[in-house]
Amino acid sequence: MMASEKVDIRYAFKVLFLCLASVNLGHTFDFLWLGLLFAIYFVVVGVLNATRRREFAKRPRYNKILAYGAIVPLALFWVMTPSVENGVSPYLIFLPGIYLLYLAALQERSRGNGGFEVFVAFDCVGALLFGMYMVPHGWGIVGLVGFLLALCAYSRRGTVPYKYGLFLLVIAALGAISYGGWQHWKSQRYRYGAKMAEDYYQRERMMGFDPVAALGSFGSNYNSRYNSQVVLRVWDKQPSRYFKAASYEKYVAGIWKLPTKFAKRLYPAYYQVDYAVFETADSLTKADSLREVEQIWVQSTLNNFGFVFAPYGAVGFAAKDVDSLTYYAGGMVQGLNSNGKRSDWHYFKCRPVSAENAPEACKMPDSLLAPSEGDLMVGERYLPLIDSVIVAMQLRDSAAVDSAAPAKLMPDSLVLQKMLAYYLTNFTYSLTVSGISRWGGAQNEPLAVFWREKQGFCEYYATLSALVLRRLGIPARYVTGFANPEVVEGLPYSIFRRKHSHAWVEAYVDNRWVIFDPTPPILPQFADAPSWWSVKWEGVRGRFARVMHALKEGEWRRVVDSWQNQSTALLESPILYAVLVILVAGFAGRKIYVTYKLSSKNRAYVSARSLEWVNKLNRAERDLARAGFRREPGETVGKFAARVRIALSHLAEDQIPLKKIQKAKNALAVLNDYEKERWTK
Repeated sequence: MMASEKVDIRYAFKVLFLCLASVNLGHTFDFLWLGLLFAIYFVVVGVLNATRRREFAKRPRYNKILAYGAIVPLALFWVMTPSVENGVSPYLIFLPGIYLLYLAALQERSRGNGGFEVFVAFDCVGALLFGMYMVPHGWGIVGLVGFLLALCAYSRRGTVPYKYGLFLLVIAALGAISYGGWQHWKSQRYRYGAKMAEDYYQRERMMGFDPVAALGSFGSNYNSRYNSQVVLRVWDKQPSRYFKAASYEKYVAGIWKLPTKFAKRLYPAYYQVDYAVFETADSLTKADSLREVEQIWVQSTLNNFGFVFAPYGAVGFAAKDVDSLTYYAGGMVQGLNSNGKRSDWHYFKCRPVSAENAPEACKMPDSLLAPSEGDLMVGERYLPLIDSVIVAMQLRDSAAVDSAAPAKLMPDSLVLQKMLAYYLTNFTYSLTVSGISRWGGAQNEPLAVFWREKQGFCEYYATLSALVLRRLGIPARYVTGFANPEVVEGLPYSIFRRKHSHAWVEAYVDNRWVIFDPTPPILPQFADAPSWWSVKWEGVRGRFARVMHALKEGEWRRVVDSWQNQSTALLESPILYAVLVILVAGFAGRKIYVTYKLSSKNRAYVSARSLEWVNKLNRAERDLARAGFRREPGETVGKFAARVRIALSHLAEDQIPLKKIQKAKNALAVLNDYEKERWTK
């Protein structure tokens, strides 16, 4: 008798597990009738398999066509289902669950005859997990019961009972820990949520570059755990020291605001594949005999608030999905808001060929350099503090005894030198300014505290210096950006990290904007070098970003276009066809020569006597074939001759014409002669 099903309590647990997984999936997705159909099917199959009516050999074989064919209607059903906005469609969970149940049904139906027990268990456990998605209230216990049934059904036979108890204790302990953690999270979710929100804000945003910059906002760049995070990659091995983001005009109550008037609106001059090129003046981005123009790619890994981070002197910019850019006097550029939070752009820097033509090679229009009225604006509440700073730094000539008068008699460049010398002598760099209380009155004003404590970081130095210069009649702006990029040997680009964020001053001196950085040198403890591993890992990430940029942003299309143009020119050239004719003639001549040599070798190795016997054998086999005797494939001449000899001896004369018999005997004689003489020379 053929093998049949071994039935015990474990088999009953298995059938119950299959039914429970079916009903749970149908109930969760409001297809209870379908779940019940699967459950009834598993009961019927279980009863049939549990009796001797269905031995293993008598069960239907597993049909893979039925398994793979079910994918088509399920896919069509998924396409016809409505989509869900701002969420996951339940059909993305329901349809895979139904398919797993279907596979389990096919495997169980043919188990032992193409179906496997392990696939039944795997498919139904998957269906049970899918059924726990958005499980109705009160049905969560169904999942636990289902897993316990699966444990009992598919455990090894002969397992001692206490091991089941240990497993249940482990499940209970894990459930208690999960429940306790959930309750703790619910009680503390607001505190944790606020912490997570703050952490996300620090991780995803460049601090200090908002359109409204609060004094002290750079502090989180240096004090957070993300201070070494890479925020800009500049694909230039020798980048400029300062990368400007924003220049601010009005300072009120510890807050800097952007200028209200721009110098020029930039529109696309031409396109480079998907990138629009914006020029500060006509044809500045295209090289000629007087200059060399280099295009540098910049990648931002964080939200840049629409600013185009670029060095001073950039003569053009290239950005994707941007219709226009706004250019402000001094070089601030805005307009990347539609380019995405994590943007990338190009800037063009102009390199004069020689020092003689340097002023003319990259000359910027005067309209883009002229200061505005806001560059001399100082609030009345800050005048007493600013005047006391001017007196302490001795920035006003001794003849100007009236402290209320902003007049000075010394050159602007000398004013900058004296300010810088005073900071270096009397101030120290610090990431904290003790005693800051923004709304605590004039004595606790941030700038007043900074001036009193003689310590702080770049924002305080730049803010106080910009207001002092304005008080002295020198147009000045508070500027934020990055300074002192990290250049690593072996990397094709330079890096700006969070800790490279900086604030400085733009001063309009001698009819041009100059960089004035009053911040004293940073102490060594604030400038730790990155680890070896972080440098190597950043190199991998940077090169991968470059490859993805080339594939995604259309640079490869320019290469393909150049190849296509070269191919077209080559196809139109007569030289190509002349070369092809020569190659074809050469290959044909070589083929003829090789064929001739082989044929001559074959003729040389075959003797005249051999050719004679080959012809005799062919004629003999042809005569025997007419008499009804044919040599079988692989049969030797001797075997064939012996078979023909026996057949002719038993052949009656009336069965075949006498003439054919005579020819057959003559042919047989040829075969016999061949066997006798084939080894003779």
